[in-house]
Amino acid sequence: MRMRKQSRGRRFFCFLLCLLLHGILSFKMMRKILYIVMIIVAQFQLVSCERDFDIKIQSNKPMLIVEGYINNEMKEYNYVVLSRSQDYYSTTLENLPVYGAKVTVTEGTLQPDNSIAWDKDNAVILRERNIATINISSRTISNGIYFDERLITDTSNALLGKPGKYYLLRIEVDGNIYTAVTYLPVPVNLDRLSSENHFIDADKNEERAMITLHYKDPDSLGNAQLVYSRSDDNRNNFGWGGLRSGRFINATDDLINGQYLNVVVSADFAIKEKVDYYLVSVERSVYNFWNSFNKAKDNAGPFSTPVMLDNTITGDDVIGCFSGFSLSGKTIVVK
Repeated sequence: MRMRKQSRGRRFFCFLLCLLLHGILSFKMMRKILYIVMIIVAQFQLVSCERDFDIKIQSNKPMLIVEGYINNEMKEYNYVVLSRSQDYYSTTLENLPVYGAKVTVTEGTLQPDNSIAWDKDNAVILRERNIATINISSRTISNGIYFDERLITDTSNALLGKPGKYYLLRIEVDGNIYTAVTYLPVPVNLDRLSSENHFIDADKNEERAMITLHYKDPDSLGNAQLVYSRSDDNRNNFGWGGLRSGRFINATDDLINGQYLNVVVSADFAIKEKVDYYLVSVERSVYNFWNSFNKAKDNAGPFSTPVMLDNTITGDDVIGCFSGFSLSGKTIVVK
């Protein structure tokens, strides 16, 4: 089929050339005809691309965006952000805040029959501060975030995740109920950090280095880790989105299962800069969501392959993730 199309194209071009040589067709007219043909061909190719990527856009349908976290180390980083999207395929979690929702987090324990027993009597109510900002650990939270108020009134008893436990997020807003379950795996121990790959930054006229994470991958399939860091340029930011998350790892756990890893992170830091790194162990569904989120965020234009977010929230017209993070952290002063 392809050879036949090419021969027809050659015959058409030869026909135009004969008309030109015999004076029937001027060179200027031939250029116009070829230009029109090229436009037609380009239009057919464009239709083909659009057919290959059959995107069903629902741009007028707002979605509830859920960004929730429960971790085992930093109490102030256990929170839920609720917002409304302006576009069905929006990849940002920074949309219109949702006020007045009823939000609870309940701890659960796996039973021998693989069911989960939820401790409903001790469900934690997360409340939203929508008037004034609240300072926690020298970092500022703005309006629209739901968190455990005991962070201010009774910090020692504020919500904190436990590895090996399940957590149920329940959201009630505008007459609708949304739920999600996440699990906190046993954290992978981050043995140490080292500063390597030194170089001179010509623009800043200073020596900088990259950080290597040293740890052993668990001898079990299916585990996944994310990496977050805090340094001078983001130390006063609040939230997981305010940290640097430059590397997502262990997408193919079967290739590195049980091995000792030395992972070089792409970010670089100044000599004598203090850097905190967190190795975050997550279940596969959480990893898949954030992996799809970053792919969607990097999706370049209408002719790129569309990426659907791997939603973990149950309910109508909702997208997002309730992320269970098991942390192991280390601090280094870059040398």
